[in-house]
Amino acid sequence: MSVVTHSEKVVQIITSSSLELKLIDTLEDIGIYGYTIFNVRGNGDSGLQDSHIEGDTNILIMIVLSSESYEAVMAALSKYKKKGHHLMAFSVNTEVLS
Repeated sequence: MSVVTHSEKVVQIITSSSLELKLIDTLEDIGIYGYTIFNVRGNGDSGLQDSHIEGDTNILIMIVLSSESYEAVMAALSKYKKKGHHLMAFSVNTEVLS
């Protein structure tokens, strides 16, 4: 039995929860309607993020997308960074079974 998969990208975006709705609008403008959002905490360049203060919560948005959509998403995220928004995005190549 052969398993058929196809190549995609997984993009993970860590940012402030205050940016969530804007990022969702941006993703939908690009044509991406599937995503998973997690509340996250941790320590990094911007210090400890533990969500003890209301409005000081970090989220992780995870999306699986094609190479074509990947370029558009990364370009949009770059615009947010240039405006001074705190976010980090990273991606990995993945094989998807669907």
